[in-house]
Amino acid sequence: MKRSTQSGVDLTMFWVRDSSIAKRLTRMNILVSGAGLFLCCAVFVAYDVVSFREAMVHNLSIQAQIAGSDSVSALLFNDPQAAQNTLSALKAAPNIVSAGIYTPESRPFAMSGGMAPAKACRFLRFPPVKSKAHWFKDSHLLVVRQNFVQEKPAGTVFIRSIYTR
Repeated sequence: MKRSTQSGVDLTMFWVRDSSIAKRLTRMNILVSGAGLFLCCAVFVAYDVVSFREAMVHNLSIQAQIAGSDSVSALLFNDPQAAQNTLSALKAAPNIVSAGIYTPESRPFAMSGGMAPAKACRFLRFPPVKSKAHWFKDSHLLVVRQNFVQEKPAGTVFIRSIYTR
């Protein structure tokens, strides 16, 4: 709010000085309370985003572990159809876009979600994984979990899921 006199002098500073201490304290309380409320809301939103992502990674990692455990015998006996049947159970989750089971040599063994093996190999280009890893890329979550039989790698399960930001 700008007030001026005939001489063109800005009286805004005079207006602030003319207000009572009670008005100044009220304005200061509103400003501090608003800033505190904004900060709290920002922290709650950040916490919610982080906990949502952690829960999503945890759930997909469990699904990958289950699919990996169910497909170990298929990998050992070279039965891609059994591995494909294991992956078909993941179609029940609407957020899973594609999944794959890979041999210990990183060759595609079974794919789900309409992925061709050539396209699936493109997704497998990531650093070596000790047992599990995940990445957020674009609007997808990529989870990779390696299976072990008697402490030897038996294969790798890859799940790609979509999420909304």
